Amino acid sequence: MKTSEKRARKFLLPWLLLALSAPLGAQETSSRTSDTAASGDVVVGSQVVSAEAQAVLDRMTAYLQGLTSFSIDTHASRDEVVAFGYKLQNNERSLITVQRPSKLRAEVSGDIRNRTFVYDGKTLIMYSPDDSAYVKSEAPDTIGTMVETLLDAGVEMPLIDVLYQATAGTLTDFVRGGILVGTSTIDGVECDQLAFRQASIDWQLWVQKGAQPLPRKILITTRYEVGDPQYQATLHWNLKPRIHASTFAFAPPKDAIEIALDTAPTAAASTP
Repeated sequence: MKTSEKRARKFLLPWLLLALSAPLGAQETSSRTSDTAASGDVVVGSQVVSAEAQAVLDRMTAYLQGLTSFSIDTHASRDEVVAFGYKLQNNERSLITVQRPSKLRAEVSGDIRNRTFVYDGKTLIMYSPDDSAYVKSEAPDTIGTMVETLLDAGVEMPLIDVLYQATAGTLTDFVRGGILVGTSTIDGVECDQLAFRQASIDWQLWVQKGAQPLPRKILITTRYEVGDPQYQATLHWNLKPRIHASTFAFAPPKDAIEIALDTAPTAAASTP
């Protein structure tokens, strides 16, 4: 390999990993409630979540845990604060296909970057078509441990970390307050609107009413930053997706460069 090519790959790797990441701020979320427990509220440590809001989350979590395969077509936007506090909105679309417990594919296209994630229970591939480059690594044997490992490494995947926390029932781990706002309609679907607050982030979640309590929309507001930038996503679910053998396989374009990783992510603990 030529020296110039080695140098290019050396500097491309950390940049590529940064480009592949999706800073959703998913570990923080919103609310319109006080930190004082009221009668009937559910108190977890110092957290205060109303009984009504917790009931909606519990129904959603139980339902998501029962899904074996699904796909989500997501339309999202994220704010970018530039010079003098001017706020730009960047749009993004992602298609996520999941076959539990060990297969996932996510394809993301948008104003900021395009990338593809493919996981088959043994290997995780992260591909940046904008750079014609990809990284390939051994991975844990379940989606839960794979996502947990990536989060620990500082690499976030589009909405997967949010869905992982929803399925694991850990969305309220850092919540200081949460309430059921009321009923709202998202894309013609009647939903319960929830609002939560954390240390520096507010988030709202719209959960479908009825027998299929699916998350339909999420809105995350980062407080204490200029412009209070927001990320929002609307989720369109398919609970009976057509999954082909090639869905969880990755065939790199002939001009794509594979960037070798010195170490592969390993799971510290097993997650269902």
